[in-house]
Amino acid sequence: MKILISAVGDTDPIRNFHDGPLLHIVRVYRPEKIVLVHSERSLTKHDKLVKALKSIKDYSPEIIQDGGVLQDAKVAIFDEMYDTVSSIVKKYISDDEIILNISSATPQIISAMFAVNRISDFNVTAVQVLTPQHKSNEGLRHDNQEDIDTLIETNLDNQSDYTIRTLEDTGMKFSLDLTKRNLKALIDNYDYQGALELLRALKLPKKQESFSNIKELRKKLTEISDTIKIQGMPDKIVKSNLSNQAKSALNSYLNIDRNHKQGNIAEVLIRVKSLVEFILEDYLNNHFLDVITYKDGKPFLNTSKYPEILKKFQEDPKMRGKKYHSGYLSLPTYIVILKYFEPKNDLLKHIYEIQKINQVRNQVAHSLQAFDRENLTKVSSAVFESKQILLASFDIDNHWFSFYEDLNQEIKKLL
Repeated sequence: MKILISAVGDTDPIRNFHDGPLLHIVRVYRPEKIVLVHSERSLTKHDKLVKALKSIKDYSPEIIQDGGVLQDAKVAIFDEMYDTVSSIVKKYISDDEIILNISSATPQIISAMFAVNRISDFNVTAVQVLTPQHKSNEGLRHDNQEDIDTLIETNLDNQSDYTIRTLEDTGMKFSLDLTKRNLKALIDNYDYQGALELLRALKLPKKQESFSNIKELRKKLTEISDTIKIQGMPDKIVKSNLSNQAKSALNSYLNIDRNHKQGNIAEVLIRVKSLVEFILEDYLNNHFLDVITYKDGKPFLNTSKYPEILKKFQEDPKMRGKKYHSGYLSLPTYIVILKYFEPKNDLLKHIYEIQKINQVRNQVAHSLQAFDRENLTKVSSAVFESKQILLASFDIDNHWFSFYEDLNQEIKKLL
């Protein structure tokens, strides 16, 4: 069923010997049902309006009134009109074809009709009606007080060869501006996949000068989104002069920092410990070549060469009773090894902050427990400390730490 939803304005139903917007849309589209939205002011012309609508030859629509009667004091308030219009439209959304009149009534009602069409995910067509002169109606008197029968009889559009003045609103510029705003919000939140999906859903005409960079934008979003999905390394970091270990550590930290800013706390908890373990393993390998041995790619303490470290491990009150040989190196054991060689190393004070969240991390990672938001401060502190450990261990320039913010600016310049 084809349904027209329309407010009623001063120009309806007939003005200056021509259809007003509402009557003209009905004449062109011939909807089976017409849903009228009246204000206190327009309600007085309801009977005239119905008579004019039924004057169309060979046409008998169902005409109903919905939304109550809008108070004249509220028809100039956009929020009020948007709520009213959207609630009415939702009532008729199914498999029906909905037509909205965006030429009648106050600017706020027209804007609400337009916004419902462009913003809401409804199956609607918004229709505008040009004036007979194809210019403003300003200066032309209204015919509201004239006899309706006379207006119908003298209506020049009430004949077979009338000129169609309807325009279907595509709202492309509006839709494009709205999409760009949403893209910026997603990019600012580092949601590159979400931005890419939104971009893919955008239907543009073949010639779209206002979005000339769309191919480059799509390429950048695809590249960074695919990289993040596989925990890969952005091309800019790959091509840097950093060592391979520094590249890996930096990329891991940037992922942690990005997830922290997005509020993905569980992800941060799991990643931050792994990063610090990676850095400590690299540090020990560089400074104490034979302290770590590997089996099936996993790091173990070289107990045959360093039995005294094993003894320290066993003497540690926190480790007492645990069998070292059954597990490979992790954060607690890396701390024991580092304390053995360099008990005054400044790295330790940063590492201890990471250790504070280890229990919380294990609960989230291994026990499937929810994260207690009371630990947010500890998580933020751990992110900060992991950066200090990274800076102390590798020669990394500070400009790298704004990598994703800089990338976001590059991407948004293409919008």
